[in-house]
Order: sequence, then structure tokens, then C-alpha cells
Amino acid sequence: MTARVCADYNLSMITEKMSLYDYMRAYRPKKGEGTAFIRGGKKMTFAKLFKEVERVAGGLAALGVGRGDVVMLALPTIEQGIVAFYAVSRIGAVASMIHPLMARGEFERAVREQHPKAVFLSDVNFKRLGKGLSGVKRVVCPFLAYGYIGLPRAKSFEPYSGDGTEPAVYMRSGGTSGDAKTVVLSAAAVNALTGNLLAVLEKEGYGEKDRMLTALPMFHGFGLFVGLHTVICIAAPPVLMPVFKADKAVRAIAKNRVTLMIAVPGMVNKLLAEPGFCGENVRSLHRVYVGGDTVDAELENRFDARMREAGTDCVLSPGYGLTETGSVCVLSPEKAGGAVLGKPLVNMRCRIVDEEGKDVPAGETGELLLAGNQLMTGYLDDEAATSAAFVEEDGVRWLKTGDMFRALPDGSLYFMGRKKRLIKISGVNVFPAEIERTAVELPFVGQCAAIEVREHNKPFIALFVASQLSDEQIKELKRHIVHELSKWHEPKYVICVDALPRTQVGKTDHVRLSDEFEKYRKKSS
Repeated sequence: MTARVCADYNLSMITEKMSLYDYMRAYRPKKGEGTAFIRGGKKMTFAKLFKEVERVAGGLAALGVGRGDVVMLALPTIEQGIVAFYAVSRIGAVASMIHPLMARGEFERAVREQHPKAVFLSDVNFKRLGKGLSGVKRVVCPFLAYGYIGLPRAKSFEPYSGDGTEPAVYMRSGGTSGDAKTVVLSAAAVNALTGNLLAVLEKEGYGEKDRMLTALPMFHGFGLFVGLHTVICIAAPPVLMPVFKADKAVRAIAKNRVTLMIAVPGMVNKLLAEPGFCGENVRSLHRVYVGGDTVDAELENRFDARMREAGTDCVLSPGYGLTETGSVCVLSPEKAGGAVLGKPLVNMRCRIVDEEGKDVPAGETGELLLAGNQLMTGYLDDEAATSAAFVEEDGVRWLKTGDMFRALPDGSLYFMGRKKRLIKISGVNVFPAEIERTAVELPFVGQCAAIEVREHNKPFIALFVASQLSDEQIKELKRHIVHELSKWHEPKYVICVDALPRTQVGKTDHVRLSDEFEKYRKKSS
């Protein structure tokens, strides 16, 4: 891989306390003819992007949208979504990021909760979501053509001027407690994420010669704030994939000489299953940053082998984040291995505490707390949940992540699992992620997921394996888990499936696994 040289940009005048749009324009110089982003065979230059942001911002002003108003963006990752996102920022409104495939009932609840002035829909979801929106202006964005149906002629408006601490983005989250909530993020927090991340990656020298394959959706913090905002800030054009398909992703990587990619492990698995994901098609790749789920040794080894065969030193670089921190807040710029997810970004601090909120001794497991300039403002109209998510000590506001970690001697964080997924068996803490990582050490075990099941109110473990195992292999698997971990980690049930169910962004869907277990139990009884 050719050595990278970092250009010496003067960032002394840049502060995160500005709008998302102003920060993007100011972070690095943008040539008018330079490529802002790519979709298929089309490119949008920065000159066109800036012109369109002004036009769409003026159109929103003509619809009566102003500072502090909410604009919903129920769009896939298409050109209009990026323009609209920055146009909303330009006038000081709030961009509410909505899953374009959201169920009608959930969408209506979000509308009642957020009171948007306008909503951007695509021609794909307009019929399902666009009707009956009383008092809400609708703008329809064709999926296959660039345009804004229903957006009036632009009128003059007052661009946002402020310190960026007002609400700028709403995003849906499972919450640190697991309940669905709307996270409120300021522009200052999102811009801080970008600045913190780029400070860690400074030696990589990323810039306009790079290309980022952005296949994670805009309603996902990793997709929006890293896959779009961060790379556009440094003039590294994202290559947009509104719908992820492994074969199309391979073609996009090869055609655009993609150097960077963000992904969840499920996407990487699909790419490795694609015959074309090899050789010259992937030789341009420099780094794939992975979040959402931990990367097991089996996936890491297969990816490494494929990259070495292709003649590139590209590796999977793991990270960790929450919607409540914008997305990534812990990163390993290099390959870390397994559940080692790296160290907190610049300007982010962490603690690992026990149930009483006291710091645990080095190397012991506890809940991760985070502090720094990326934290959310809170949950929308939910003071109780916001208060429960934070703890303040000595004037420092710490976010309780609900995730269990232990610190390694070098300060890296080792992920143990979600606190809500913790299984207590005979008083012993059993982390499903540990069982999963141990299981895939065996060559005949594919992707797997462990869940808690209960019988007569007693907890047991069910391990779903995406492999067809013989009875002898199942026995060997159980013996291996007991030998490497403990008897309390042994799954009572090993259930072979064709594939693990996934959420819309490619994470393992543990709720559906619980449903699948009930079907398995009924079928077996």
C-alpha cells in the first residue's frame, strides 16, 4: 500500500460550535469542480451541492420552515437526502432522520411526537406514508431522478447563526435501556464527532483522493455522520448505495477505486460470499471500519485471507458507538482482533463501573460510562429517561451506555456484551458474546448467536448456529465452550439454521431469535 501523506490544513479557525453545513464547508477547502459525492454513474460537484442547498433551504423557507422547526427526512441514501440534510442545517431547523421503510403506525406516532413542518419522502414510500398528514408539507424525491416535487420556488431566508448547541438532528434509538426513544443531537456534538474521529485518523491522510463506499443508511448514525458528513468534510467523496447488494457493492468498489468503507459484520459476510470480491476488484481498499456487532475471529480470518490474496494490506478496523454519542466514540485505527474495540476518541473519556457506580479494578468487567463533547442533549420530551441515562460526578456528565466492558493493560476496551443481554446462571454472569466468540473458534461452526431462554422460570442458553452440525459436532461444540469458559456457559440447546435473522442495518435480530426458539420448542415438544 502506498504511504499516505497528510496535507497540512489550518484548522485553527474551525470550531464544532457552528451549523453542520458551515462546518462541512469550512473544515477543508472545497474546489467547486471537486466531487462532493457519487451515485451510480453520476457525480455532484461541490459547486452544485452548495447551489442546491441554497435552493432547497429557500424552498423550505417558502413552506414556512424556520429556525427550530422540524423537517422529517424519510429518504434512502440518495442525492436529495444529502442536499436536504444540509439545507435543513442551513436554516437552523432540525433534521429528523426517519427509516424510509418505517411502518405506517410508527411513522404516525413520530409525526405526533415531533410536529414536523415538512417531510421529505421518496416516490417509493409516498403512497404508504404520505397520505393523511394534516398540516405537514410534503416534498417527494424521485428515487431514479433528481428533483423535489412539491418544493416551491425559493425565497430569501436568514442563514443559521449561532453556537451550534441547539437541537439539529433527531434520530431513533433503542436507548441505553433498550426502549425506543428519539435522541436529540446538537450540531456541536455531531461536528465534535467528526473532529474527534479525524484527529485519531490524522496520520492516514484521508482526503479528496479517497472514496468511501457508503451503504449504511442515512437514518443510521454511522451511515449519516461518518459515511456522509465526515468524509464530505474532508472532500473524500462518498459512493452512495441506497440499497446494499453485495454484487453491486463489488462493482462500485472496482469502478470507483474505493479506498474506505463502513459496514456492519453482516455486510462483510455477504461481500465475502460474493465471488467477485477478490483480486483487482478490491485491491484499492485501504480500511474497512466495522461497528454494530463485534467481529468474530472466523470473519476476521476470512477477510484477512481474501485481502492478502488480493495484494492489499486492508484490514477490518473495529469501533464502538451509540446513537447517543452520534455514533462512533471508541475506535481502533488498526486491526485490533476480536472484541477489542480500541480506545476512546480524542476529547472522549471513559470509566468502567460496578452496579453501585464505583470504578472497578483494572481488568474487571463493568458498565462503560462515557463523557465528552459528543454526547446527546437528551431524549426528546422525556426528562425521566434523560435523567436515567446520565450520572454526574464532580461536575462531569457521564452517559451510562448499558454495555459491559473490561479495560486491557494498554487502555483498549474489550467488549463483553450488552448489559440487558447479560444472563445470570446460578449467580454467575454469562455474556452471550463470549459464547459466540468461543463457538466460532471451531472450524465447523459458522456465524452464531446466543440468547437466554427460560423453562419453569429458570434461565438456560440457546445457541443458534448458521451451520448444519452433526450430533458429534454439537457435543464437541459444547465441550469446547465448557473447557474455554465454564459449565455455566454451556448451551442447553444448539439450534442449526440456514442464516441468522438480521435487522434493517444488518445486526443480529435477537428479538426474532427468541420467536424462532418458541417455534423450535413447540415443534420439538
